[in-house]
Amino acid sequence: MFKSLSQAIDWIEKQPRFKDKVDLNHLKKAYQNLNIDLSNIKKIHVAGTNGKGSTSAYLSYIGIASNYKVGSFTSPYLVSFNERIRINMIPINDLELLQLINEFYVFNESLFEKLSFFEIMTLMSFKYFSDQKVDLMIIEVGIGGLLDATNILDYDLSLITNVGMDHMKQLGNTLESIALNKLGIVKPYHKLLTTMDEKLLPLAMKICEEKKAECIPLNETMVQTVNDYPHQITIDDNLFSILLGEHQNLNALLAYKAFLSLYPDTDIKNIEKGFKSTKWAGRLEEIIPNVFIDGAHNMHAIDQLIQSSARMFKGQKIGILFSALGDKEIDEMLLRLKTISSEIIVTSFNDFRYKDLSYVNNKGFSFESDYHKAYLKLKEKNCDIILITGSIHFIGEIKKNLLGVLND
Repeated sequence: MFKSLSQAIDWIEKQPRFKDKVDLNHLKKAYQNLNIDLSNIKKIHVAGTNGKGSTSAYLSYIGIASNYKVGSFTSPYLVSFNERIRINMIPINDLELLQLINEFYVFNESLFEKLSFFEIMTLMSFKYFSDQKVDLMIIEVGIGGLLDATNILDYDLSLITNVGMDHMKQLGNTLESIALNKLGIVKPYHKLLTTMDEKLLPLAMKICEEKKAECIPLNETMVQTVNDYPHQITIDDNLFSILLGEHQNLNALLAYKAFLSLYPDTDIKNIEKGFKSTKWAGRLEEIIPNVFIDGAHNMHAIDQLIQSSARMFKGQKIGILFSALGDKEIDEMLLRLKTISSEIIVTSFNDFRYKDLSYVNNKGFSFESDYHKAYLKLKEKNCDIILITGSIHFIGEIKKNLLGVLND
């Protein structure tokens, strides 16, 4: 048993991250042993390469505006570990989190087959939402879908935002194999709503047909941009203010259609209020005037960031501070970013998975290991806009440790 939250979090973070598995039977048994009752709670499952967090945030804020008690489980966190488990978008408090981890420490010790980090986190969120008697649960997939720990429930709605090349080691090296894994969240006789690329829709239709589920594809023709900054869109002739970035159009559309599918009598004014109040840290978030952070941690997200930045900051000089984990396509990311900025500085951050990126000095990019010094170098170049991007863990560290000195 742990007396401090830091000890408790240290324990849970030291549990295995990935386990080889062919099914979720061991986790389903563990879940059954907890006697958790979620039968009176509506449940939405959100998968996809990018946009899961934003879509989940839209859904949560619309739910709050509609006077529902909403539990949301997302990952990874940006600044505080508590951010993973929220009610009405307020992170679980330290005392409740400590009690929950202690409870699951004892529970995990009682099991013959111990649980992984994400399995423990998933069951913790289910238990917490049950105890708190929420009306609606928004559950974000960790990786993939088919064998993800979150996939042990019978969800009312399954959502897939998009499919891109990420986590190939776990999901496969083709878009089709990755899509097939994500489509593993489709539940028999329920609905799948998706904004995935149309070339993958035949596969989605096939899986839904096999499971006698309804497939509802959504696309960019159903949403129009009215203004970029602030970002305003129309859906079904309704005007909404949403998060920055053109890529948010489809995330907002997906959330809008999903919520109305689950709650068809929802007042449009509540949806409008929910969209307007939505915040999602680390997605084109302006942390101080003209300084934005964005967790564009894979090629799909980098392309979205470039597209949005080209529209929002047209004619302005953009400086970029970048860092990412070594398992990402670093060189290709930097080459793409070069299309919107001639001032790019690569830096490092504190993560055990970080690999030295100083080699970029030989590829025409500047490297400065100290991200504070790197930021100051960018400021000296008199950029109109500074984008800090790459790994979500990197921008989280920036926001946590550097925000106080960014105004210097």
